[in-house]
Amino acid sequence: MFGLQFLTPLFLAAGAVAASLPLIIHLLNRERARRLVFSTIRFIKMSHQANVQRHRLKQLLLLLMRILILALLGLAFARPFFANTPATTGAIGGVRNIVIILDTSYSMGYLDTFNRAKKAVIELAADLQPSDTSALIFTNNRARVVKPLDTEHRQIQSAVTGARLTNHTTDYLDAIQSADEILGEAEIGRKQIYFVSDLQRIGWESFVDTDKLSPDIEIAFVDVSAKELSNLAITGVSVPQVVLDEQRPVQIIVRVQNFGEQVVEGLPVQLFVDDNNVGTTTLDIEPNDVMDALFSVRFRTEKIYTGYATLPDDHLEIDDRRYFRLQSLKSIKVHCVNGEPGRRDYESETFFLEAALQPENQIVPIDLTQSRQLPNASEISKYDVIILANVEKLTGAEARSLKAFVGAGGGLIITAGDRMDLEAYRSALGAGEAPLMPCNFVQPVGNALDRDQFSVLATLDYDHPIFHPFKDPNHGDFGRGRFYRYIQAVPLKGSTVLASFDDGSPALFEKVYGTGRVLCFTSTIDREWTDLPIHGVYLPFLYEAIKYLALKRTDEKPDYRIGDLVELGGYQLPPGIEIAIFNPAGEETRTAINENGGVTYDTTEQPGIYSAHISGEQPHYFVVNPDTVESDLTARDPEELTSMLTSGEKAAPTEVVTAETITRYHSEVEKNQGVWWYLMLGVFLLAVGEMFIANRI
Repeated sequence: MFGLQFLTPLFLAAGAVAASLPLIIHLLNRERARRLVFSTIRFIKMSHQANVQRHRLKQLLLLLMRILILALLGLAFARPFFANTPATTGAIGGVRNIVIILDTSYSMGYLDTFNRAKKAVIELAADLQPSDTSALIFTNNRARVVKPLDTEHRQIQSAVTGARLTNHTTDYLDAIQSADEILGEAEIGRKQIYFVSDLQRIGWESFVDTDKLSPDIEIAFVDVSAKELSNLAITGVSVPQVVLDEQRPVQIIVRVQNFGEQVVEGLPVQLFVDDNNVGTTTLDIEPNDVMDALFSVRFRTEKIYTGYATLPDDHLEIDDRRYFRLQSLKSIKVHCVNGEPGRRDYESETFFLEAALQPENQIVPIDLTQSRQLPNASEISKYDVIILANVEKLTGAEARSLKAFVGAGGGLIITAGDRMDLEAYRSALGAGEAPLMPCNFVQPVGNALDRDQFSVLATLDYDHPIFHPFKDPNHGDFGRGRFYRYIQAVPLKGSTVLASFDDGSPALFEKVYGTGRVLCFTSTIDREWTDLPIHGVYLPFLYEAIKYLALKRTDEKPDYRIGDLVELGGYQLPPGIEIAIFNPAGEETRTAINENGGVTYDTTEQPGIYSAHISGEQPHYFVVNPDTVESDLTARDPEELTSMLTSGEKAAPTEVVTAETITRYHSEVEKNQGVWWYLMLGVFLLAVGEMFIANRI
């Protein structure tokens, strides 16, 4: 049972002294009776006796009210409260410090799980006592402290009532650690965590043996998971990022997973492209199994297509739809910068390249254009692949333009030759923290005029898309090509050697730069240093390299996940130009192009198709999908989790609390009770009454 105590008891003495002052003043100023002689006093005596009695009554009432006003003021300033004075931290009188964790990840959207969780949190808050302290955390894959540890319990109900599900996955580690840190600040009372969640298994995978709660912290799990779980999800859509219109359909693969314990038969899977239904297929899926739905689609227009695959809505709708985008090209647009035109056609650096890419020889449709200089910044973006054939050097502006082109997803082929200024390439394209070149040229070796001495290609990466078609010896032999001269080169960070000569020197480098790729060939593309152009592998090798650069773009990503940071690059515009990005709900966000010609966007909280718009430019589309690791609703056992999070060790024996701790405890209890407010209200009412009576004396 709590007793009455005072936070500042000195004011009690001050109040007692102050309350005695009106009585002392009253006694000192009391009127003494005086005799007066009148001839006839019968009527005066009767009137005087009645008035004196009323006057004395009012005076006594005023005296009492004034004493009470001063006494109550002293009592109010003494800050009274009801509590005991604990001798140990275990004798606090039942005070609790609790942290409530509410799971807001998207798995909580299964049936009415989230509503039941919110109801459970509100019930927990309703059981709190005024002397308890509480905190509230919302968690998905990140924890957010919604309410700090204090006695304002009413804030929990308002916060939980307005809580909304997120589209994020589950990771409980951050929430558990945050709750442990919050309770570490409490010095007295029990320390408890209430975890309100579906306890999804995926949320506990990041925990290690050392991720345990402090020994003095208890944890209780409020399991709101559904008893019977069944969920179907589209876990992936396999679609090429770039397709070439060759009058052949493109195969799109939709992967569907059954996370339930029942067989699913006749499940319809639909595919939409630009909001048009292009096909429906049905699947039969065993429990906890995966099946693929195959679709063949023709893309006849050169444009960016967006689409999605969808399932019938079930108890968890967010993973029943998955979005994608792809770009369709009628032809690959290649521009070659000829570094050695020549007076006669066969003396031109690009003579054999032109012959190989003539329409009658084309394996895939390619539009080839040439010039002696690199196209300007506004023109270069129209091409898919740029070839620098024995180009002497690049200006600073050309180097920047080329970097922006490749960074935005373009392909670049650099071939060597006798006109190249090796130092200029090193400074323009091979220097800095993020060089465009996959290698730095060192020096030429070999004699192009001595046809008796040569090197051959001895090592090729046949698992690479460029060389994979030649894995079968019947499809071409690169070993027949002779190389009389080439440039020795050293690889730079991030580059890969795809082919090497018989002496170990690299022949072909590759590097990913931004969202594009660069290939660097250390010999010539014509017959000046090699006879490769007259062999059968030359033509298909060129086509495979061009197709690889144009159709196998890294892009920024095939698709993003909820919460990802999106970086759109390659805009050939000055910094500061405004760009408008629309989310799937049509809500607009405006930002500006940065110094690197890119844009950063971080508001990816909704799944769907986003679009970025700049005046005078084609829209840029990107897609955001939920992470379907969250689609597996399997829960962990609460007893198993309690064992995992607690060490089994009891907290050290409680020690005698210090005066400072007791003072802090009393301050928190008094703050919550607020008795002094009622005392001050009494002072106010007495003061009003005192003025009313005093004016009628």
